[in-house]
Amino acid sequence: MFSIRSLQIGAYSFVRCVKTFRTMPRVSVRCVEGDERLQISFKYGREGAKERVYNLDRLKNEDLGKALEHMTRKVISKSTKKLQKKARLDNTVAPITIPVALFHQNDRVSTDIPNQEAWVDGAELHLGDNVYNVELNVPAVKTLALPTCIMVDCPIFCNYELEFVDIDKCEFVWHIENTKLSPPVKDPPAVCEQSEGNAWREVSKSYPYTPSGEHVGSKVKLQCIPHDEKGRTGDSVEVESKGRVRPGPGPCPFERRQEYTRTVTGPGCFRMLTYNILANLYADSEFSRDMLYPYCPPEVLEIDYRKQLLLKEIPGYNADILCLQEVDKKVFAADLFPTLQVQGFDGFFLQKAGTSHVPEGSATFFRKNKFRLIGQHNIGLSETLENEDQCRDLYEKVCTSEALKAKVMVRNSTLQVTMLESTEVPGKQVCVATTHLYFHPRSPNVRLIQMAVGLRHLEKVVKMYEVKGSQVAVILCGDLNSTPETGMYRLLTTRHLPSKYSDWYAGGKPEFVEDLSLSHGFKLHSACGVPDYTNYVAGFQGALDYIFIDSDQLDVTSVVPMPTHDEVTQHIALPNAVFPSDHIALVCELTWK
Repeated sequence: MFSIRSLQIGAYSFVRCVKTFRTMPRVSVRCVEGDERLQISFKYGREGAKERVYNLDRLKNEDLGKALEHMTRKVISKSTKKLQKKARLDNTVAPITIPVALFHQNDRVSTDIPNQEAWVDGAELHLGDNVYNVELNVPAVKTLALPTCIMVDCPIFCNYELEFVDIDKCEFVWHIENTKLSPPVKDPPAVCEQSEGNAWREVSKSYPYTPSGEHVGSKVKLQCIPHDEKGRTGDSVEVESKGRVRPGPGPCPFERRQEYTRTVTGPGCFRMLTYNILANLYADSEFSRDMLYPYCPPEVLEIDYRKQLLLKEIPGYNADILCLQEVDKKVFAADLFPTLQVQGFDGFFLQKAGTSHVPEGSATFFRKNKFRLIGQHNIGLSETLENEDQCRDLYEKVCTSEALKAKVMVRNSTLQVTMLESTEVPGKQVCVATTHLYFHPRSPNVRLIQMAVGLRHLEKVVKMYEVKGSQVAVILCGDLNSTPETGMYRLLTTRHLPSKYSDWYAGGKPEFVEDLSLSHGFKLHSACGVPDYTNYVAGFQGALDYIFIDSDQLDVTSVVPMPTHDEVTQHIALPNAVFPSDHIALVCELTWK
C-alpha cells in the first residue's frame, strides 16, 4: 500500500498553499479540447541523483490507475537501473517500488476515473517522497529560433511557437557572447540550457534587439520566459545563434524614407503600404543569379540576408494596413507573422491558386488598435471567371478564343480581399484588395481579364455590406504588372476600356476577341501618383505597383517620397545590398472623407 501524508486545506491554509505552489515541483498537464490524448511532464530524481525530465502521452479516457502504473514503471526503469541490476543478482533484495497517488482537495483521487477528469488544476501528485502541484495548460515556448544571418543595425526577431500564452506576456532577455572568455563552439545545439559562468553578458530585455558594431564576431543568446494572465510562469527556454554577428550593409535608402513615418498615425487617418518583396522562389535559382540579377552578389540574394532588411524596412514605415506580394509561405509563418504580431498586427496569407501549389502568395496585415476584421472574401481569379454568375458573360467571351481561354485559365493569380472596420471612426469600413497579376509583357489582354474578374468580385462584396447599411471604401493595390500607359491604368482610372483598345491585340489574332469592352462602378484614384518606376532591374524599369483608392470615400494626406535615382542605381539595379527586393514599397497616408 502507498504511504502518503495527508494534507489539510482550509480557507486560510489554501492561501498558504497557493504561495507554496510557487516553490513546489510542478507536473505540467497539457489537455486541449479536441485532442484524444493528454500529455504529462515532470522532473524526478532519486536523492543524490540528477533530475530527469519524464514525458507521458496518454489517452484522455484511460483510467488514471493505468497512467500512474505506467508512470512508476517509467521512473523505475530510468532512475534505478543499478538497484534493479542488484535486485536481479541478489534474491535477498526486495523488488523496487515507488508509491504514487493523485490527490485533490485533500482526497485521494480514484484510480478508476478517466485521466481527463483526474488531472485538474490544484491537484497534487505524490511520487515517492516528492509532492508535485498539478498545473493544467501551463504557458509554454514550444520552439524558439534565431535567424541564421544576424547583422549590425538590423533588429533581431526570433521565430517562435507559443502555447497557452500571448507573445506580449513573454519576457525576453538577450545576451552577447563574451568572446574573450568563451572560445568559439562548433555547431552549438539549437536550444540549450542556461549557461553558467561569465561567458555571456546580458545586454537587453527589450524585444526586438538590435546589435551594434561592437558585437561583430560574437554569438547571440535569447532567453524567453512565458507568463500567463493567471500569473503562472512556464519553463524558460534559451536559444543560441548558430552564426555570429556580421557587419551590416550600412545606411539603407529606406531609412531615409522612414524619416517620414517615425510615428504611428493619429485618430481618423491610417497609413497604407503595398510591396512586392521578391519571393525566394524566384530569387534562389541559377537563372535568377545568372540572368535576372547578375549584378547582385549571390549572398545578397539569399533569403536569410534579405529577410533581415525586410524585417527592418517593413515595420519601420509604421503602416496600419500592409499588403505584400510574392510572400513565401515559410517566410510568412516563420518571420513576417511573428514579427508583426508582436507589434500589434493580425495578418493572413493567401497562397497562389490552382493545382501547381506554388509556395508563395499575398499577405495582408492590419493594426488591431486601428481596425477589426469583419470578413474575408478571397478568390482565385481563373476559378471565379469560370464558375461565378457575375462573370458568365465575360467567360463566354473568353471561350470564343481557345488560345485566350487556355492562357487565362491556367493562371494562378488570386485576389485577397479583407473587410476591415475602423475602431476609431464608427461605421467606416474599408474593403482592402491586393493582387499580383500575370507577369508576361506580351499578355496585357490576360491581365485585363483578370482585373475585370477582380472588379466584379469587389462590386459583389461591397454590395453585400452596403445592403446592411455600411459605408464601404475600396482600396485596390498590388503588383499589376502594368505600366501607366497600358489599358489597365485607363480601365481603373476612367472606369471603362473600349473593345478597340490596342491591348486586346497583344496576343495576335489567335487571342483576339470581338466586342470585348470592360467597365466598373468604382471611382479609383492612384494614391501615390505615377512614379517613374516601382520595379528597377537591368532589363526593365517601370511603374508596376499601385495603391488605388475610392476617391469618393478617401483622401490622400501624404505620400512617402520614393528613393532617389542615385540611391536606386548605386549598385546598378535592384535587388542589391541595401534594397531587399526588385520592387520599391509604396506608402501613403489616407483619411476618411
